[in-house]
Amino acid sequence: MELKEKKVSGREIYSGPVFTVTRDEILLPDGKGGHRDLVHSHGGVVILPVDGEGNVTLVRQFRYAHNKVLLEAVAGKLERGEEPYPAAKRELKEETGLSAGKWTFLGAIETSPGFLTEVLYLYLAQELTEGETDLDEGEFLEPVRMSLEEAWSKAARGMISDAKTLAVLLRAKYLLEEG
Repeated sequence: MELKEKKVSGREIYSGPVFTVTRDEILLPDGKGGHRDLVHSHGGVVILPVDGEGNVTLVRQFRYAHNKVLLEAVAGKLERGEEPYPAAKRELKEETGLSAGKWTFLGAIETSPGFLTEVLYLYLAQELTEGETDLDEGEFLEPVRMSLEEAWSKAARGMISDAKTLAVLLRAKYLLEEG
């Protein structure tokens, strides 16, 4: 059975600085019509910095959509046309003051493919050097350093609920344990 849906037409509903929303009329695999509302994003990067002693730096940040402070991996959105690797280097420095001598690409994830086009590019950053943070205007966060084991334990016990952080922790854990 063919599972692909085909776009018949579409229109923009909203356009803003971070995302655009469209409504597409589609043809379903069974020949019937339908529609899909999509949020289009430029994507982003997620970085897990791990030092030589096996400690990770995460950030505590208030997330308005959920009205709470979350413990998350370092992350940031891509600007239109920006490549992921330079963005990852920029975000690591801005949010933590860290620079990395070794970068490992851990793949990409589709964050919520039912309605969101966002792709996040995951990185492991090692051989760290400390420096000064350079937060964006209006950005407030607190870097938190802990052992990888503590971060994995917090993730397993539901104390880290952010999906991008769970994904980068899982991929880094596999890489670091399996080589």
